[in-house]
Amino acid sequence: MTTQSTTAIRRISFGRAIAVTGFEAGWIALMVAVYAQTHSTVWMSAALFVVIGTSGVAAPVAGALGDRYDRRRVMVVSELVAAVFACAMVLTSSPPVLIALAAMVGLAEAPFMPASSAAVPNLVPETRLEWANSTLAIGRNTGQLIGPLVGGVLVAATGARTVFALSAVAFVLCAAIVGSVSGRFSDVRTPAERGQSSEVRAGFVAVWQSPVLRGIAAAWMVFLFMLGPILVAELPLAHEFGQGAAGYGAIAACWGGGSILGSFLGRRTARISEGRSMVWGCVLTGTGFATVAIAPVFAFALTGMILAGLADGTVTVSEMTIIQRCTSDHVRSRVNAAIDTITAAAFALSFPAAGFLINLLGVRGAYWMAAVGCWLAALILVPAMRALKRQPADAGSSPTPSPVGTVAR
Repeated sequence: MTTQSTTAIRRISFGRAIAVTGFEAGWIALMVAVYAQTHSTVWMSAALFVVIGTSGVAAPVAGALGDRYDRRRVMVVSELVAAVFACAMVLTSSPPVLIALAAMVGLAEAPFMPASSAAVPNLVPETRLEWANSTLAIGRNTGQLIGPLVGGVLVAATGARTVFALSAVAFVLCAAIVGSVSGRFSDVRTPAERGQSSEVRAGFVAVWQSPVLRGIAAAWMVFLFMLGPILVAELPLAHEFGQGAAGYGAIAACWGGGSILGSFLGRRTARISEGRSMVWGCVLTGTGFATVAIAPVFAFALTGMILAGLADGTVTVSEMTIIQRCTSDHVRSRVNAAIDTITAAAFALSFPAAGFLINLLGVRGAYWMAAVGCWLAALILVPAMRALKRQPADAGSSPTPSPVGTVAR
């Protein structure tokens, strides 16, 4: 691996760690601020539904931006626009306005992930995809670890507005770091591919025509639909154990810490075992949530979150690598966005009933529900990963592979 490639991936990873730290801290501040004023899990569910739903609706267009325009520029602009809306959150305390502005932050952030993931195979050799995806996942998961801790502590000490301001600074820093990266972020396009780069539907068609991608999308739909209520349940769970905002942050941070360890494990996953990592990772993630559901003390619940995060971190690296290998460059950002849209829709749809389900099943029942969702996802992934074994090794390396390379024609 060349020094330039190593530096490029590490800079993007570092920038993403800063941005995710700001985003997660702001998320904690948003949820605490909304709950403090409303004392309602319904309002928290509404916040989750609006923010995640908005990002999901925008994802297809966001993915098309990453295939049509310079991906580095798309990533930089994405962070700068997010910073503007984060600044606006400093100026209000109204729950509806805060939720609306948080949705705009999510909307602005939507192009970053599809573009960054699509760029990886251009920045590093094919043999180092696991390393690159692991490094990027470590950056993101580090932010998920630090962000909730920072958000939980600062919102308790200084209030939500300070956290929102720091989030804006984090987005600007990420934009500056990514803007300094040198390297090739996309392949040279043929005239036909340039003409197809704005077709939003191409990503969805590619996912539908590939049994591997279709299986991944279906598994994540089930997983996230049944996972959603625990995001609403985390703060009530912390209160159940006698913890406050800091305990809420600790729950999310343990997930992030486990995910970092899982990302390192994903780096060592051989290509031949990626399918097994996906399936067994989902099984272990569900086991972690089940551990939280039966936890007698807070420390035991945190252990369950670490296990769930560790397994999920390994799955994420394998998933990113599989998607990159199954798609050609000119449609890759849209494929990422299509899967994001499908799964975000399932995730968002879980929130309107989340408050009702928590009242019906209890806080711990929400974690049991998430565990079952993970185990069902593992079953769905089994035939998809078998199809992956039958797929040619160079399925995504050709400029015009079939069917992914021809879906827009």
